Amino acid sequence: MIDKTKLLIPLLLSSFWGCQEKYPVYSSFCDSDDEEFPKCLNYSIFDQDIAKKVEGSFGIKDDKNCSYRVELTQYHVGKCDNPVIKSIGSDFNGYVRIEIKKGFKCYYKVQSDFKNDSDLALDRVLEKIEEER
Repeated sequence: MIDKTKLLIPLLLSSFWGCQEKYPVYSSFCDSDDEEFPKCLNYSIFDQDIAKKVEGSFGIKDDKNCSYRVELTQYHVGKCDNPVIKSIGSDFNGYVRIEIKKGFKCYYKVQSDFKNDSDLALDRVLEKIEEER
């Protein structure tokens, strides 16, 4: 008779290995001298519901006079005709990026790729901001 614990252990181990984050979140201050968020932010995000979520994650109220501008990019990859990508398939089909800029210069950015669920990617990005503030 087969020992049931010998069957259970590999099953449990595989479930732990399967919980690894498939789409990690990348963040960085663009200049190595910068290490903290500015004291004010101007949220240049058209969707007001998302703008409020981003504002909540940074914990800094919207200041229209601030020179640090927060921008959101939700990019969906269009039709791809690259034969290599078509043959191996793509692991993602878009990304969500939030950037703080001063003028045209990057101050801070955070990004996560996604496969068919940009809302989940946005949630991951917002969680990362909250961790770093």
